[in-house]
Amino acid sequence: MTTLYIYQSAVTLDRERHRHLKLTGQNTARFAAAMHAVPLVAVEFAEAAREYPIVFARGATVDDKAGELLCYALTGLHEGQNLYLDAAGHWAAQYVPAFIRRYPFVFAETGPDQLSVCIDESYAGFSDSEGEPLFDVAGEPAALLKNALDLLTDYQRQVQLTMAFLKKLDAADLLMQSELRADFVDGSNALVQGLLVVDEAKLKQLPATTLQEWLASGELGLLYAHLLSLGNVRQLVQRAAPRITAATTTTISAADPAPASTPEVHDKKRKAAKP
Repeated sequence: MTTLYIYQSAVTLDRERHRHLKLTGQNTARFAAAMHAVPLVAVEFAEAAREYPIVFARGATVDDKAGELLCYALTGLHEGQNLYLDAAGHWAAQYVPAFIRRYPFVFAETGPDQLSVCIDESYAGFSDSEGEPLFDVAGEPAALLKNALDLLTDYQRQVQLTMAFLKKLDAADLLMQSELRADFVDGSNALVQGLLVVDEAKLKQLPATTLQEWLASGELGLLYAHLLSLGNVRQLVQRAAPRITAATTTTISAADPAPASTPEVHDKKRKAAKP
């Protein structure tokens, strides 16, 4: 599934260089306007399933082997358009995925077994003159930055748990190819290809011991949250109807590797380096 990585000018947060940096209270998500799919972690499924179709896709193929399994909230019917933003650039849903909420902060690998806090310096919400400071007068992380660190740390932990869940799902061979087609009254249409969804028939055929294990671990609940979420495709199409003017096709096949300058959350356990 192609996603636009939203960190356009990511740099390591430095207590000297960014000592006077502040974050203003602007509450827009225009930075995500071109994301038609947002990565999810498993703990978000229950909330996300109320408003988004939750789908799976494969990462890039390596050495002729299928890439790792990934999960997303589908937010658009074609690349470059996020249907969950309103005209003012606000997120138009009750639940905002953690991938979006952590912006403009992110963990990035800066050495062996080490993650450092980075920020997107291009974010319009940063200011040297007004807003809530990142550092206090002593150069230590202020409340805002501490909260951001807590969110990043928890997100990183949830990534580990999600990858373990996805590996188990992949090994059970429960996924099947699917696609989404929307036809509009003006004759235009949109086609989303390359989706992976749980085959409920196969799920019901799992051994009773496996189902019991997954029920106890909560993983069975995650699968049914995914299946229930597919009903939100109707909501997605309704959001798209006023904006679609021509036939479009989106291929959901892999998460594009981030450019070298773009930090990404890694799936190996590493310690987090504070600024």
